[in-house]
Amino acid sequence: MKTHTFSIVVGNAACNANCPYCVSKMTQMEASECIEFNEYQFDTCCRIVEQMRDGLLTVLLTGKGEPMLHLQQITRYLDCINRRFPLIELQTNGTLIKENITSLQKWRNRGLTLVCISIAAESIANNRLMGIKDDSYDFWEAAKILQDIGLNVRLNCTMTRAGISRPEDCDRLIDRAFKAQIDQVTFREVTKPVTTLNQKISGWIEGHQAPGAATRLSNYLLMQGATQLLELPHGGMVYDYHDQNVAISNCLTGTTDPNDIRQIIFFPDGRVAYDWRYKGARLL
Repeated sequence: MKTHTFSIVVGNAACNANCPYCVSKMTQMEASECIEFNEYQFDTCCRIVEQMRDGLLTVLLTGKGEPMLHLQQITRYLDCINRRFPLIELQTNGTLIKENITSLQKWRNRGLTLVCISIAAESIANNRLMGIKDDSYDFWEAAKILQDIGLNVRLNCTMTRAGISRPEDCDRLIDRAFKAQIDQVTFREVTKPVTTLNQKISGWIEGHQAPGAATRLSNYLLMQGATQLLELPHGGMVYDYHDQNVAISNCLTGTTDPNDIRQIIFFPDGRVAYDWRYKGARLL
């Protein structure tokens, strides 16, 4: 048995954005209070992952809400990891980057290598679509701050008809990312799980999803001269497109390989799971 991502849940479900397609709200509901994570259980989880690390690509600090609302917990996780893994990423909506430069510098010194900024549109429309109340927030500015700190940057774009879904629009985003020296750009079609806990969000997705957008983008990139570099274990593709790293992936976490677990997930209360959707999908 092997795994490809070690996902570490930071904080609780609190978030300062309000994405209408939020996958987190459609899966397991979490406590509203921030739980101090179980350090003993976390060390056990790290040792499990180390035994399964053949094929491990990423350690991902993520959350059911916005991880950067819990700065001290991120620091503690990084201290406990103690550079046991070479690639450590942080997923964020990016809004708190500008005011937390010192923390980000501290995390880089503790092994953080890359920050993934979630986006839904190329520029101004991004804030409106993601429910970000701070009109001054600019994810391009946030990316530049991260680069100045010495961190790598990935833009994770959720494809919807309300934001970006057409290949030509994706191409403009890719071109701007290349000019801004963004390391990686990932596109994922908005998706809802088979079983959802939030009908309002599921309804929004049904009205705004763009079926086949990922396939159309893949075909477009190849027609424009892109080179396929990698096929990821969960079905995603990575391309070199005019010298820009571009990935096309998906939002869900299943796999059809019986010897493969797409991720190991550590929750602060000590649970160790392998699927976001089912509380019964747990190792500890």
